[in-house]
Amino acid sequence: MSSLEAGERERLINDVVKYLLILDQKKIPIKKADINKHVLKESSKAFPHVIREAAKRLEHLFGISLVELEDKHKGSFILVNNLELDKDSYHLTWSEEEECKQGLLIVVLSIIFMSGNVVTDSQLWSALKKFGVDQDQTHEVFGNVKKLITQEWARQCYLELTTLPNTDPPIVEVRWGQRVHQETTKRKILEYVSKIHGIEDVSHWRSQFADVQKSERAEGDQPTTSSQTT
Repeated sequence: MSSLEAGERERLINDVVKYLLILDQKKIPIKKADINKHVLKESSKAFPHVIREAAKRLEHLFGISLVELEDKHKGSFILVNNLELDKDSYHLTWSEEEECKQGLLIVVLSIIFMSGNVVTDSQLWSALKKFGVDQDQTHEVFGNVKKLITQEWARQCYLELTTLPNTDPPIVEVRWGQRVHQETTKRKILEYVSKIHGIEDVSHWRSQFADVQKSERAEGDQPTTSSQTT
């Protein structure tokens, strides 16, 4: 960064902050390559410093954490709005136009969690059909539900879909995506399920409650997830 003047560094940081805020509206992970291509351009070597300073600015000014995803999404970032975190919220970062889909996603996440953190696509659609949601029919509220679940929410990292090898017809496993772990918790989803069933004590669900406790212990042993700048 020494080759850049202070004014140029400031401009790049501000431009990256704006770019992240704009791209986050789609809830699709933002790639490092795209930040370099569209914002930093010939100054791409400054990425580690710029992204670190942009993360600080997002946290200070907007209460937003910049989180780098892992595994197959490594090198991509999402924004998590800490100001909206609330102990009574089961899902936390919806734009106004997406609010109508909130309940469906919570139901999907609940089905996955209560099934041991993974379901096949056929099991998921069978469960959703009980709620009047059919992958082969256009829903009056959600529209093309199959596209919403298997494409939109998968791209946004709310769900992770994995096709099992050597299966004919193909069997797809569905799990929580990385964004879910940033925006809610297993305890909150279990509390939601318990309320639906009129159960006050979440420990009623023995295996799921044990999973919640294991998850919370693991989180307590780990540092808070944050953006990587290497």
